[in-house]
Amino acid sequence: MKLRLITKSIVIGLVAMLVTFSSCNHQPTTHTEKIESLKKQLVADAQTLQEIEANDFVSIERDFKKCDSMLQYQSQEQVVKSFEKLRLVQAYIEQFKATRPVMQAEIDSTLLRLDLLKADAETNHFPDSLVVVYIENETEYVNRLNNQVQYFEDRFDACKKDLDTLKTQQ
Repeated sequence: MKLRLITKSIVIGLVAMLVTFSSCNHQPTTHTEKIESLKKQLVADAQTLQEIEANDFVSIERDFKKCDSMLQYQSQEQVVKSFEKLRLVQAYIEQFKATRPVMQAEIDSTLLRLDLLKADAETNHFPDSLVVVYIENETEYVNRLNNQVQYFEDRFDACKKDLDTLKTQQ
């Protein structure tokens, strides 16, 4: 009778250990997957940022210069209407010029931090609870960067429309 109790206790203990180890092994995979997801988002944002710079920004800056130079040939009433739009486009151009290098540096440094965090999570360098906190912080940072990229994408779409309207009025 005592032997059966000891055997059952050992079996229950082994099952508990297996459950514990399997859950420990599963958690870093979840962390790794989340980190990889954040990295994919950053890579996509970096690519979008490059596309904005190579395509949208170049055409907006070119069209802005054309529209700005055409102000001298417009009537006073047309100048007043055009000037406000052009001033706003110019503000976005200047904002992008100043912000773009900073955004790229932030994307690069965040990718590096995520690589280090992934390595630490895989080697259990930090307690699980701390890894979760780090992932939450990096998620907020990635979301902020994504919002900045989206901001310029949206603003430049509006700028293109405004400039197209101004070009047809000339």
